[in-house]
Amino acid sequence: MIEARTNAKVNLFLRVIGSRPDGYHEIETIFHGVGLADDLTIAPTDTGRIEVNMQLLEGLAGDIPPLEENLVWRAADRLVTLGAVNPGVRIGILKRIPMAAGLGGGSGNAAGVLALLNEIWSAGHDGPALLGLAGDLGSDVPYCTGGGTVLATGRGEKLTRIPAPQDMWFVLGITAKPLATRDVYERWDAIRVPNGLGSAPLVLALGEGDVFEVARLLHNDLEDAAFSMMPELRAKKQAVVDAGALGAALSGSGPTLYGVASDEDHAVRIAARVEPLFDRTLVVNSRPTCLERLDS
Repeated sequence: MIEARTNAKVNLFLRVIGSRPDGYHEIETIFHGVGLADDLTIAPTDTGRIEVNMQLLEGLAGDIPPLEENLVWRAADRLVTLGAVNPGVRIGILKRIPMAAGLGGGSGNAAGVLALLNEIWSAGHDGPALLGLAGDLGSDVPYCTGGGTVLATGRGEKLTRIPAPQDMWFVLGITAKPLATRDVYERWDAIRVPNGLGSAPLVLALGEGDVFEVARLLHNDLEDAAFSMMPELRAKKQAVVDAGALGAALSGSGPTLYGVASDEDHAVRIAARVEPLFDRTLVVNSRPTCLERLDS
C-alpha cells in the first residue's frame, strides 16, 4: 500500500484576463503551497475496478461527489482509457482540506493519484504528458502535479516555477458554506472590470524574500464576484487585516480567506483574534510540493 498526502494551495495573485472559447478563463496567477493536507492511500486489489473511499475529517462540511464525478476516479479512469492495465485498485482519501473552498484540495487529490498510478501501473507517461492529462481534469490539477510556488498562465496549465521564501506563515479563515468555482467565474463575467495589473512586482518581491512586500501586493480579481455572492467575506477580510496580518486576500474562488504573518508566533496571535469569525481557523506554513510520499 502507498501512503501519501496532498497539500493545499493559496493564490498570492490572481488576475482574470477574459473568457476563452473552450469555456474556461484566461488567467495569470501565482500558486503557493501550504501545509494543510489530505491523506491518500492506494492499495492493490484483484477486482479489476477503481474503488474510491472518500471520508471527511470529523466536523468538515461538504458533500462527497458521486464516483464518476470524483476527480480522483476520473484521474485513474483516464489512465485506464489510455491503455494502463488495472488489476484493481482501492483509493482512500481522508479530507482535511474543505471542498469548494479555493484551496485546491480536489485538484491535489487528482494530481497525486495521477502521478502515483502512472508509476504503479507503469503507464509510461513522462512529465509533459502527465501535465497534459492533468490539464484535461481541471485548471488547478497541472500545478498540483508539482506544487510549490509557481506562476501559472493560460487557463492555469502553463507553469513557471519561481523563487520564493521557504517558510512563509499564513492564517487560513475557512467558511463552511462553499462557493462553486463555476458560479464565481460566472459572476465575474457579469460584473467584470478591466484590470491591467500584472504579477511581475509580486514575483520580484517573492524572489527577494520580502514577506512584507509580498503581503502588500496580494491581489485576487475574483474577490468582488465572491464578495457579492457572500457579502460577509468582505468584513472578514478586513478583520484579518485589523487583527494584525501584513496583508489578506481570497484564495482562488473562495470562500477561504488568508492572512500573511511575519512568523509563526505572529500567525498564532492573528488566528486567536479572528477565530470567532470563521467556522475553522488554521495556522499553516509553506510547503515545497503538493504530493508528499509517506511510505518511502
